[in-house]
Amino acid sequence: MSGLTRRAFLRGSAGLAVALPTLASLRPARAQATPQRRLVVVWETGGTLNHRTTEAHYDRMHPWDDWRPGGTPQAPVLGPLHQGLVHHRDRLLFLSGLDNQAEPQGHERADVSSLTARRAVERAGVVTAGGPSIDQVLAERLNAAHPVPFPRVDLALPGPHFGEPCYRAAGEPVQREADPRRAFARLFGHLDPDRSAEALAALRADQRSVLDGALGGLRALTPNLAPEDRRILDAHLTHLRAIERRLALLDGLEAAACAAPGLAGVDALGPVDAPGARALLGPLHAELAAHALACGLTHVVTLHAPDTIEPFLPTPFSDRFPQPDAHALGHVARELGDPQGERAQAWRAEMQANRAWKIGLVAGIMDGLAPFADAHGALLDQTLILHLSEFSNAADHTTRDLPVMLAGGLPGLAMGRHLTFSDGGRGDTLEGHVDYKADWSTHNLFATMLQAFGFEDEHFGDDQARMRGALPGVLSA
Repeated sequence: MSGLTRRAFLRGSAGLAVALPTLASLRPARAQATPQRRLVVVWETGGTLNHRTTEAHYDRMHPWDDWRPGGTPQAPVLGPLHQGLVHHRDRLLFLSGLDNQAEPQGHERADVSSLTARRAVERAGVVTAGGPSIDQVLAERLNAAHPVPFPRVDLALPGPHFGEPCYRAAGEPVQREADPRRAFARLFGHLDPDRSAEALAALRADQRSVLDGALGGLRALTPNLAPEDRRILDAHLTHLRAIERRLALLDGLEAAACAAPGLAGVDALGPVDAPGARALLGPLHAELAAHALACGLTHVVTLHAPDTIEPFLPTPFSDRFPQPDAHALGHVARELGDPQGERAQAWRAEMQANRAWKIGLVAGIMDGLAPFADAHGALLDQTLILHLSEFSNAADHTTRDLPVMLAGGLPGLAMGRHLTFSDGGRGDTLEGHVDYKADWSTHNLFATMLQAFGFEDEHFGDDQARMRGALPGVLSA
């Protein structure tokens, strides 16, 4: 088996979770007749600056929709939240009028269904996902076609997260890394010139010993478990066996040609939960994501951004009208009074800066990928980036008219457009909403994404969808 660099584990740790990586796309033996496609999900808690609301709050809601582009469907004009992406405008596709039809509202249920398109389930009083998320399905399929030791990389900015959107299977959320220093060591530790072959061999033996013990202990438990617990344990055993397969890939290692990212500013980073730390963490995670994809370490990266007030951004509303957290900031959207008044204008200015910075994480990843190309062309044209939130308007926990943006590109996706799948006419009262009629949902969005990656799925998720199939007009015939 053609290999990896000989230094493929985190320095000084035998923890199995840090086993990495392969630089598969950079080895001549792994040159592919077809391009390796990549997925990035930037998922933002707390919705956007949108006026979608319920009938009960219709007269109290502000009038602004700063997420939606202006212009025409074929020539959208980016608004204040997307100015950081102006230089990538031709690689953006805005999709308005899509709902989460699996769950109508509520933090936990909206979060866990956001990327699964399935109704949430409860286990031991805990709300969790009813199935795998779209990123996991693609990670499994892409890895089956072009195996890599680590099919997905999951990063997070620290802060209030009201639920995890990414799931390996029903009830099995992914585990995220918030510290870019640990993520760097995990991803790029094989580029450490200070580790000897002997030290690596000892560490590898330690890791295999830990893995063998874990597998043996879990197998011993299986006969004594209830059927549901056995199913959950089987899922964990499957995950551990995948790690075992990754360890097997580390035999016969060879040097790989990929430079580690520079991570500008990492030396100034203190505790990741310190006030203002996200000012450094966001760009660092974006850089790590881009390099992990460009170096062929993974097919799928997800980044979870919390709903937080950012002290390094303009905070004219929070300074004058203090809120306990950004969750409260979103909730005052229907308590602003006169839209032209000082309170409302200060809130809008702070929300614009806050949401624009988080959307800017997409720009950071695109900027990081932009210099890279392979035999099939620019990596940005072989990478699909999904930016999404669980809500459109956090004040009402609204899962209608979600802020969906695709970026980058794949063959068959015509970018540089803004497509709308709803009718703005008053009269529809689905879940109490007004001024809005829509039949299309995230079920259809994810089916579209699967087809863009070359799969033939006509549906994704549960049977709550009004419509089946891909979104009309998104993919070329």
